[in-house]
Amino acid sequence: MKRSETEQLTDELIGEAVLSLLVDNSPINKQSLIARLRSIEASEPDRQRRDILANIITEISDNAGRNKTTREPSQWGGDNVHQLFGTDQQSGKRKNH
Repeated sequence: MKRSETEQLTDELIGEAVLSLLVDNSPINKQSLIARLRSIEASEPDRQRRDILANIITEISDNAGRNKTTREPSQWGGDNVHQLFGTDQQSGKRKNH
């Protein structure tokens, strides 16, 4: 199945924004992506690309707000470390090689 031109252009514009953030050694997160997309939109002469950029910005902004308010509690109680073997593992100075 062939993707529509709008979907392809959307992917290209997001890729362009992310690549420019990488080249600038900037952080890659929603806020920086939105800021870069706005910057690209402001200097874009093509109306179709500006409209798609506006849609991308709106969608990312809406998703960013929705994710903060609907975030479910972590499966592991908010800790990003999950113990695979329990807490009764030996912890000592002995090496196990």
